[in-house]
Amino acid sequence: MSFVTRSAMRDVKSVLIVVVVLCPLTALGLQAAGGSPRPGPVAGEAFAQTLSERARLVGTYRLVGREVKDEDGTWRPTPNFNEVGYITYSDTGYMGVQVMPNARAPFAGDQPTADEARTALQGYSAYYGPFSTDEDEDGTFVVHHRMGQIDPGGAVDAKRFYDVDGDRLILTPATPDGRKVGAPRRVVWERLPEVPLSNEARRFVGFRQLLYTDRYTERDGRLVSHGDRNESRAGSYIIYTPTGHMMVHLMAREGREPYAGTTPTPDEALAAYQTYGGYFGRFTVHDDADPPYVVHHLEGRPRPGPLTDAVRLYELDGNVLRLGGRPRMSDGEATGGHLYWEILPARPE
Repeated sequence: MSFVTRSAMRDVKSVLIVVVVLCPLTALGLQAAGGSPRPGPVAGEAFAQTLSERARLVGTYRLVGREVKDEDGTWRPTPNFNEVGYITYSDTGYMGVQVMPNARAPFAGDQPTADEARTALQGYSAYYGPFSTDEDEDGTFVVHHRMGQIDPGGAVDAKRFYDVDGDRLILTPATPDGRKVGAPRRVVWERLPEVPLSNEARRFVGFRQLLYTDRYTERDGRLVSHGDRNESRAGSYIIYTPTGHMMVHLMAREGREPYAGTTPTPDEALAAYQTYGGYFGRFTVHDDADPPYVVHHLEGRPRPGPLTDAVRLYELDGNVLRLGGRPRMSDGEATGGHLYWEILPARPE
């Protein structure tokens, strides 16, 4: 497809979108001037014709399989698939993904050895950042502009060709020269339905970045000290979705060294593990409690082993969500910390 043809196609899409925005009654097959209904396109067809490429991707998806191409060009499921994970795209132009192999061996102690860290990271994928869509001679594609990732030396931009088949989203990683033709593997995701959320829970929904963390001390319910502002992980993401899922990526801003080779040594894996944290799962908000709290129901995290829910006290103030664990009591004093997350602004398409 030539550049001129691709440009013309984009112009047609833009015109269709403007028509729907300016003339919604006409787009639904009704006369704009108050007349009787008139025949129009099938609703699904009209929707598909006017949907932007970003809007086609928006949603949260569950990983359901991987496929490889055999010698005759047929896509076949990867044998012994046993992974759990989610990928999510927002209507504001951001994405996040975490995928974890199941049945991972837990660490022997509280902290992993270098070999245990390398084993824990094998097959674990996690990154976040803005995304953009485009098309070339091979089809439409999305680029994940990774602001942070569990692999400190991974490429920043990840190009994925995509196909939407009902509730299935198929992502095909581009070959090293950027092509879809010749790609040996692809990933299959299933779109999840939105769920009823309380008014308070809907206030959580969106992509937020970490501003800073701090510490506090209280005695007899009164603040004794408050400070120790720390921006060492600023820019990390927390994500809440309309499907009732959540995801958090916590990454050190500095000091993460790329791997020397294609796979990490045990010491490199340990350093990556220690500077990248997070988890994924579902969330529930308990705003009728005193104090109110949100529960992150974990389904996966970089640390292998049994999973427990994470309870976080919260406060919503405009665009900023403050989260913190329940304070620790010692000698009559309560000590704890907060993380301050700010909603990200919408990016232009």
